[in-house]
Amino acid sequence: MLINIHTHNPEKQDNQQIIYNLIIPETDEALETFPDETIPKSWLSAGIHPWYINEDNQKQQLEKLRQLAQYQDIKLIGECGLDRLKGSPLALQEEIFIKQIRVAEEIKKPLIIHCVKCFNELISIKKIVRPKVPMILHGFNNNFHIAQALLERDFYISLGAAILNENSNAAHLLPQIPLEKLFFETDDKEVAIQDIYEKASFILKIPLDKLIDTIFANYLEICS
Repeated sequence: MLINIHTHNPEKQDNQQIIYNLIIPETDEALETFPDETIPKSWLSAGIHPWYINEDNQKQQLEKLRQLAQYQDIKLIGECGLDRLKGSPLALQEEIFIKQIRVAEEIKKPLIIHCVKCFNELISIKKIVRPKVPMILHGFNNNFHIAQALLERDFYISLGAAILNENSNAAHLLPQIPLEKLFFETDDKEVAIQDIYEKASFILKIPLDKLIDTIFANYLEICS
């Protein structure tokens, strides 16, 4: 079974298991009806994305997350995190991120994390809050030094469509990531998760079926 740890595309094949991401909306009206009947019958993640934090509605957003987090189909909390380039002020992002970590801790579910140019802040928050739940960096495409700092602090790393580009950081970094700390995803890209696994198998020079089994075992380890 191919695990797609983070996607915004509800479509999947028979040999795949996706974790479809629900982004907690900003407005009162949208929060009242969220999620609606269009949500796919699938495993899900739910979180307040740093781009969509509403300072006036943050309490309502967090309450909606707490409600959803109890559902069995919600496997991960997020995507949530920090973004220096877009979204609400960084101080508010940090506050809401910490509150989402605490939600994840209460229900003992892993976090899927969005982080753009805030890795020092992310590491600092983990050091201060000291969560016990697994934390996965999604869509990672940065350099080895950042990856090493994250791995030393027990983060998991999820790679996406970037590894299809042989010149990307993600493709160069892949052989340096311990297999037990690795996931794959499609995020919002129009690519097949099968293609990402096949490219990773080629780069790592390991059989595709072994890689698929390893990533599935990683999922069972953090979500069982």
